[in-house]
Amino acid sequence: MSRLHKKKPLSEKKKKREVSQKNNNSEATVSKSSSSKSAKVASPLKSKQDKSLTDAMTGEPNFFQRAMRFFQEVQVELKKVTWPTRKQTTGTTIVVIIFVFVVAAFLGLFDFGLSKLVQVVLT
Repeated sequence: MSRLHKKKPLSEKKKKREVSQKNNNSEATVSKSSSSKSAKVASPLKSKQDKSLTDAMTGEPNFFQRAMRFFQEVQVELKKVTWPTRKQTTGTTIVVIIFVFVVAAFLGLFDFGLSKLVQVVLT
């Protein structure tokens, strides 16, 4: 399981993106701290707008961006899966079906035996 979660080295493009996001975050915090309290108190609607703007500036992904990223990661993981061949799938399916019939026969015989035993004891 641990081999599935190996960290891959970051590419240059990803490193640059992370550095730019960190710079944007630090600029956003500076602009946040310099804003006056009166803007926050003046209108609750304004604070909601400010919040959405700060979310956009900090780079926090919205629902759709997170969903798209999730499906991209799923696609990457599915490419790593080693799928069984048709022959392997057929073979294991036959083994399972035979096993089910064997267990059903065993339980049927056991049930039949117990029911006959109960009839003998009660009569």
